[in-house]
Amino acid sequence: MTDPVAARRAAIAAEKERLARARERRSSQGQSAATGFGRRKWRWLGVNGDEAIDAVLVMLRDFAAAPELTDGQRDTLDRAVAGTPDRETLLPAVRAGLATLEPAAVLGHLRSLWAAGVRWLGERGSDRCRVLCSTAPGVELLGTRSHAVSGGPAFSLFVTAATRGAIPLPNAVLTQVLPWAPLSVLDDLVDHGGLLTDDEPWLARTGDEALYLRARLAPHTVGPQDAERLDWQDALRRRAFLADETLLRQEPEDVWDLLYDVARDVQLSSLDALDAVLPRAQQIQLRDLRSGALFGQWDGDTLRDRGLWKLMAALWRPTETVDPRRGEFYVLVALDRAYDLLKSGDLDGARRQAESFVRERKAAPGPSLPAELLAEAYTIAAYATAVTSADAGSDWAAREQLDLAKTYAEKAAEDGGPVAERNLRHVGAWRATPKNKRGMMTNPFLDIGLDHGAEGWERHCRALFRDYEEHGDQAAQARLNLAQDRIDEAARHEAGFDVFFRAPLDPARSAQPDAVPGRLVPPLEPMARRTALTSGADLESIRALASVELLDDFRSTPPHLDRHGSTR
Repeated sequence: MTDPVAARRAAIAAEKERLARARERRSSQGQSAATGFGRRKWRWLGVNGDEAIDAVLVMLRDFAAAPELTDGQRDTLDRAVAGTPDRETLLPAVRAGLATLEPAAVLGHLRSLWAAGVRWLGERGSDRCRVLCSTAPGVELLGTRSHAVSGGPAFSLFVTAATRGAIPLPNAVLTQVLPWAPLSVLDDLVDHGGLLTDDEPWLARTGDEALYLRARLAPHTVGPQDAERLDWQDALRRRAFLADETLLRQEPEDVWDLLYDVARDVQLSSLDALDAVLPRAQQIQLRDLRSGALFGQWDGDTLRDRGLWKLMAALWRPTETVDPRRGEFYVLVALDRAYDLLKSGDLDGARRQAESFVRERKAAPGPSLPAELLAEAYTIAAYATAVTSADAGSDWAAREQLDLAKTYAEKAAEDGGPVAERNLRHVGAWRATPKNKRGMMTNPFLDIGLDHGAEGWERHCRALFRDYEEHGDQAAQARLNLAQDRIDEAARHEAGFDVFFRAPLDPARSAQPDAVPGRLVPPLEPMARRTALTSGADLESIRALASVELLDDFRSTPPHLDRHGSTR
């Protein structure tokens, strides 16, 4: 304001307003303004001005009659209220009186003293009081110096709570606050790494809170019943998946739904979605598995995980003969490939694949493969060899092939059971029958790409016929009609479909195992936080307890007053 007259008028008005507010405050508190002599006495105690005197008097009246005080302390307080405070004995009496109050009341009085400029705390206490009296202390408030400010357990917890765990609790006070700290503050510490599994905070809590902390920090210690009690769906669904139990699908799909789709149901369309939700370690395993499918090459740990075999077999489409000597997974893939070649009409390819087992059998001194799987390989080899004998260039060559087919069938019959023995009789009958009197040796179900005795073959035949008709393939239609007639005729006789050579003996033997894919199962992660941010009421209660700790730094003598009136 540049006009000196206007500035003077404004200053007078402001002073009148201040005096009016002071009179109104003294009237509402039932107090009278201190005399000049009284102000001087208070000033020597570090209490400057009417507002500061009023704040001190309100505090003194709050505990002056506390029964816990001694007669001398009460007398000191009464004389101070009367306007004659004693410089030597007042502050110890004030500290004793504050100690009789509830924490919230202590906080209120310390706030009033701090706002009025009364500094009855030591340097360390003043630093902490400044923090406690701040409206919303945070990391930006606690500067470099304040970070070094240390205090009791409650003050340390207050700083942690106010900064949402950014400033951790000192280890020295951790065990003291764990029994009573709000759960949301402990969650802040967990989120910032200030509370670890080794701290075992659940030992200091009871009931659901202890269980919750274990799930947050030591998830592997939480059993099925406790997980149910917590309604911890991630742990429950993981355990159900590992136990091969039925999972109810989630909306949206979670990692367990996608794992089931990909690894158990082999839905390759869900591979990318699974890749996106897997943790990094399992994501790498999945990508290694997919890249290994290009050439059928995987590391030993992957091959030992039987739960991955269905997915590996679905991803790998070998175009060359698979060597069954490479391991059990390759045995199943080789058998499945030989059978698929049979159904697709590639009998030569099926024979070469089946004979890879025969070569392995001859190379080893004894059977290195399960007998039932060798029986399956010999059965496919016998069928493919017998059927292709009809295309041999001479009767002698055809006879040689049938002899070889009979040898294969005999090997299959050793461990193949009644079906293999019936197949052996079929081969023996073909071999004993002249070529011009020999009927068709193929299995009509395999001719049309179905499993032996498959239901719904009529519907399949109709669909194939329409497809051949659209493409104008009359030769294929004729072959289809012949196969259908043979199945119809067999169905009308008592022997049924046993009149056909059956391959494989048991399709389930070459099926990939239906197991849990251990290497793709994510580890059990700690339970996600369930508490909200620390409430204002919780923060205020911690602040009040921290204010009680400030009494340990209460001065026993007033601050020194210099000649200009400032205290230090």
